[in-house]
Amino acid sequence: MTPSCLSQSIEPFLRQMAADGRTASSIRSYQRELLLLDQAVGDAPLKRLSSDRLNGYLTSPEVQLKVDGTPKRVSTVNRTKSVIRAFFRWCQQTGLIERDPAAHVRLAVTATPVTAHMTRPELNRFLGMIRRVRHPLALRDYALFATLAYTGIRLSDVIRLRPSDVDLFQGQLLLRRTKGGRCEPRHLPARLRPILSPYIRNGSRGIRSNGEAVFVTQHGRPLSPRGVQYRFALWLQRARIRKPLSVHSLRHTFGTLLYRATKDLLLVSRALGHRDVKSTLRYAHLGDHILAKAINRMW
Repeated sequence: MTPSCLSQSIEPFLRQMAADGRTASSIRSYQRELLLLDQAVGDAPLKRLSSDRLNGYLTSPEVQLKVDGTPKRVSTVNRTKSVIRAFFRWCQQTGLIERDPAAHVRLAVTATPVTAHMTRPELNRFLGMIRRVRHPLALRDYALFATLAYTGIRLSDVIRLRPSDVDLFQGQLLLRRTKGGRCEPRHLPARLRPILSPYIRNGSRGIRSNGEAVFVTQHGRPLSPRGVQYRFALWLQRARIRKPLSVHSLRHTFGTLLYRATKDLLLVSRALGHRDVKSTLRYAHLGDHILAKAINRMW
């Protein structure tokens, strides 16, 4: 039976998202947003959902305000808009509706977020602190965080790495499912190879790969993002680095240092696997003094 109401269309849309390679967390986020929309419009027939009705929902307190009544961040509201736009675009493409009622929805312009990153001395101090500790978990963490720092891959990608994805001879990592659902290779720097090689081949004094993941717990289970973040915070504290950093900051550290070394945004964009070079602009931290120096050199 062809879906005719909003509630009947949600599951087929989510299956399409899964088929497109979206992550489980992304699909849950899409589902949550669409169920809220369905609840607000009363499971209306798709063909009766007008642009004005969507505008009413997007300007409602449910979308614009938090539970405590304070305004939501622009990026949060933009996420809701993005889900609605993707859903109704799919409805039109599959013939469920003739006209897209969300075609008019525009995302609000936001400033490019600046994520904290480490300087090169801070990164060396951070990794050096881990390397000096002779403990199985420290040896694993050294290989783990060095991989994140020297390749710039995401936490989700490093957790999914299998031993067969690491080609030490060719100097390549294979990311089987990136953020965009693609399978992509990444360069494995020469500096990282002597760190990964003994860990992958010999384990870490009792911590050995289970064959399905390179980085695992003491009991051979896959690492969780929360567990990695906990270990990251622990080593930051021991290295006495007092910055608002997260594991994702290692990706920003990689991007920032690569840009400073090359001044080539396209190269950095390719190294990070960005589809749009606009996503790479955040790594070009141009201060006023750099701008002034560049202008002075013009004349």
